[in-house]
Amino acid sequence: RGYATMLESSGEQNDQQKNYARMITRGVDNMAKLVNNLFDLGRIDFGVGLQVESIPVLDNIELVTSSLQLQATQKKISLGVEIPKDLPDTVEAYQALLQQALYILVENALKYTPEGGTVTIHLQCAANSLTFAIQDSGIGIPKIDLPRLFEKFYRGTNREALSQRGTGLGLAIVKSIAERHGGKVWAESELGQGSTFFLQIPLVQPKESRQSQ
Repeated sequence: RGYATMLESSGEQNDQQKNYARMITRGVDNMAKLVNNLFDLGRIDFGVGLQVESIPVLDNIELVTSSLQLQATQKKISLGVEIPKDLPDTVEAYQALLQQALYILVENALKYTPEGGTVTIHLQCAANSLTFAIQDSGIGIPKIDLPRLFEKFYRGTNREALSQRGTGLGLAIVKSIAERHGGKVWAESELGQGSTFFLQIPLVQPKESRQSQ
């Protein structure tokens, strides 16, 4: 990757040569992302270096939205959060993992929402659980794809969605994170009408999960 990026400063190039250099860089970046995603899946599945903490719910949401606000602004997408009155101050979770899952879901929503659309994080409380519902006004998902969305490497059948670059592992990582918390994920969508992805985790983790792995 380093040599490919240095080509631009190594002398005059024609348009075809510049395009080849960009393709090399993009290919290396995609491979690096794939390797990192596979590493993340293994780390989550084996619980390496993970510890349950009592984390502030709103602080966690703010970290995710602030890190993705630039992407939203560039596409003129309204990125917001709806907070219920009965929202608990904290939730027991693996903080880094919960942030990663929310980041993936919100980033996906921004990626598949056209310019001028909306992405909203809804927080839903129950007696023993907290649900993050990420709703977008994007391209939607065909019903045939919904049951397989969280499978490793599954990219779906929608041509518009396939035009977006990705490893096909993001939602599989979200599923692994949910299961590591004893929770679950699912999606609801209508083609052309947008989608909502749900991540539900218990408010309190089992005692055995609170020990450092």
